[in-house]
Parts: sequence; C-alpha cells; structure tokens
Amino acid sequence: MKHTKILLLISMLLTVILLAACSSSTTNQSEPASILVTDESPEAIFEPQQMIDASGEQLEFQSKVEKVACVVSLCVDIVAELGMEPAAIGESGVRTIATAEEFYGEHGTTFPSIGGSFFEPNLEDIITVKPDLVIGLLGVHDSLREGLAGAVPVYLAQPKTYTDSVKLLEDIGKLTGRTEEAKAAAEKFLRKLDEAKQKAPKDKKALIMYGSDVNFSIVTDSGLGGSVLKEVSNYPFKVNDPSEDPYGEGSIQYSLEKLLEENPDVIFVESYSYSPGTKALSEQMQELPLWSKLKAVQEQNVIEVRSPIWGDGRGTRSLGILLDEALEALYPDLF
Repeated sequence: MKHTKILLLISMLLTVILLAACSSSTTNQSEPASILVTDESPEAIFEPQQMIDASGEQLEFQSKVEKVACVVSLCVDIVAELGMEPAAIGESGVRTIATAEEFYGEHGTTFPSIGGSFFEPNLEDIITVKPDLVIGLLGVHDSLREGLAGAVPVYLAQPKTYTDSVKLLEDIGKLTGRTEEAKAAAEKFLRKLDEAKQKAPKDKKALIMYGSDVNFSIVTDSGLGGSVLKEVSNYPFKVNDPSEDPYGEGSIQYSLEKLLEENPDVIFVESYSYSPGTKALSEQMQELPLWSKLKAVQEQNVIEVRSPIWGDGRGTRSLGILLDEALEALYPDLF
C-alpha cells in the first residue's frame, strides 16, 4: 500500500513536469511570430512612378518625394492637403496663401523663401533647399525645367476644372507616398460639393470677375471657379467663341454692357493689384455709370474675395473655401 502511494506520487509529479515542458515548448514556438517586425507593409514600399504633367512631359520617380518647392499657390494647396510642409515657397501671392488661417497660419511665415518674381523664381534659392520636386504653373514656369535640368524635376500643372484639381492631388499623393491623405482630402471636397448640390436651389445667378482695372475679365463655366459655382448656382457665362479663350483657361474679357444683360444676383470680385495704392476692382468699377445699374450692386451683393485663394489656389482646399464662401453669400438662409 505504501509502495502504491509512492508510485502514485511519482506518477503525478511526472505528469506535472511533462505539462510544464509542453507549455514552455508551445510558448517558445509562438514567441518569434508575435515579436517579428517587418517593413514590408504596403505603406513602407514605394513603387516607382511615371507621371505626365500638363505640358505632356513624362517624369519618372524612383524614390518617394519628400521635399516639394512651391513657386505657385496651387503647390501650397496640394502639400497642405497631403499633410506636408513646402520645402520653400515663392513670395507675393504664394506666401499669402501659405499664411492664410486655413493653411499654415503664422507658421507659413517660417518657410524658406524663393526670391525673384512669380514669373522668374530664383534658381539658386530653389537648388539651395535641395527639393525632390518643384511644382509650377504651365505657361508661366516652363523655363524652370531648363534652368533646373539635372538638379530638380519640375512638374508643370494647369487644372482647368475641379476634377482636374482632384486628379492632380491624387497624382502628387502617389509621388509623395501619401495616397491615403490624397484620397481623404479629395473625398472631403467632393462630399462637400455633392451635399451643396443637393441643398442649393440654384435660383441665384452668380459671377466671378477679376482684374486690376476696369478692363476686367470673367471666369466662365469652363473655368476652375466657374466649374464649381455652376454646380450650385445659375452660372450662364460661357465661352461661345474659342477665339475668345485661345488657351482654354475658361476666362474671357467682358464688358459692362454684356454684364448688364445677364444682370447677376451676386458678383464675386478678385482684385489684382500690381502697384501700391491701387484700388480694389469693385471700387474702380463704381466710377463707371453702368455699374450702378447692376442688380448685385443695388442690393449690395458685390463681394471682394481673397484672390490668392479664389483665383490662385486652384487646389481642393482652396476650392472648398470658395464653395463655402460662395454658398454663404448666395443662400445665407441655407448655409
């Protein structure tokens, strides 16, 4: 009986030891799988990209674009939407949009500067910051490609409608490895526009006009701002003769006589001043007798807008701001 108890105890001890050994073996086998870390996730891999810009130039990128130099406000809009900061920015309007509260605010004053003029940015300033890409405007910054050849690739852009702006954002998102940020920003803008289209009665006639003096031009429904406003308002301004808009930019010179025929309910004015002391365009127009006959003038619905955003921003963030401000002016009881 005594031996039986001893054998029983020995058997129980062996069982406990075997169970502990099995448990230890299982734990050791699972540990490597749980602590294995790899950089082979889709987000960590950059696929070489080929892009064709607005000039028809094919650009190739073997590595992710980390630093973008901006010589046009559109570029600032794009990098802001992607959650990045520009490596350097041009002055004047480009700096103005960067410091707008919807973009970088006061922090926008700290970005390195690209001297020279808007039409001729300083090449040395661009090269100094060692960007991976420069984004410029087609028809304005074409010569940068030759000046920066072998140093920095130049992407020339010229979105003509809001769908072009969305596509451009997505393309730069691919180059910077920020496809998710691009998708989120594009969806935010398109969702806002779709909701506005459903809600806006479109019973107000709107117009965007711009200029530095009384020889003004207007944005047609095939222009960037017009492509947005025609979705939420009565926007009858079109390019009827291709010779009026030879570059297909969706803008044409106009006259007060023709403007009086359409007689819009709300006029949005983009003033561009090239010399100190120049009056806003709407103030200059007040000096013309026909101006006072316009319905928008009589009902005090002539609105000076922020030209760097409405006219120069061109990206989805700027267009979203344009949409918000236009809806508030057109339908104050609904938006």
